[in-house]
Amino acid sequence: MDEADDERQFFGDLAATARQGVEQVRGVEENFYAAVHWGILPLPWVADVSERLQSYVEQHFKNGFDYALELSQAKDFQEFAVINSRCIEKSLASLLAQAKDFTETYTLPMLCEKSPTPLPNASA
Repeated sequence: MDEADDERQFFGDLAATARQGVEQVRGVEENFYAAVHWGILPLPWVADVSERLQSYVEQHFKNGFDYALELSQAKDFQEFAVINSRCIEKSLASLLAQAKDFTETYTLPMLCEKSPTPLPNASA
């Protein structure tokens, strides 16, 4: 086995380990959301927030699986670095988009609702 084969084996094993880790965390996440779902049934407004947050987590898991798949394709450390950089960029972009979505959906409407009421018309 030469050095190139060793590197391919290393990255293949690394990707398999990453996939396994993502799958294990996903199981924990599913159990957590099942418990949260039963706990928030009496509070329907919280359910919407929980569903939105769960969709964000789902996107992060998809990104994790995609990363593990790409990582298994790496042939050397240079490709590993490129894949890792792309994953970080994609994760940050996703996180920023989710933060913007959450802010626009929940924070801004609440701020608008608490805006001061107009003064009564003095001429009436």
